[in-house]
Amino acid sequence: MGFFSKKKLLKWEAIKQRGSGHYKSSGIEPIDLYKDGGMLWDFAIASIIKYAYRNRKDSGNPANPKDIEKIKHYADMLILYVSEE
Repeated sequence: MGFFSKKKLLKWEAIKQRGSGHYKSSGIEPIDLYKDGGMLWDFAIASIIKYAYRNRKDSGNPANPKDIEKIKHYADMLILYVSEE
């Protein structure tokens, strides 16, 4: 079946749908491109680092709950990815 089994594909669609609506307007979503191109792991790790860096204590800014949710979103992708291996 490719990257994910049927059961994992349903989970993937549920996780992916948490993303912003502006990614759903064209034929292919960037996250699917990363997944199909074997770049999902690196993209998710880089995204987690980006959002964590924005929310570090010494940044002088209060933590942004939306950014924390994005960290969890990308971590969920990694959990699904690792569980498929």
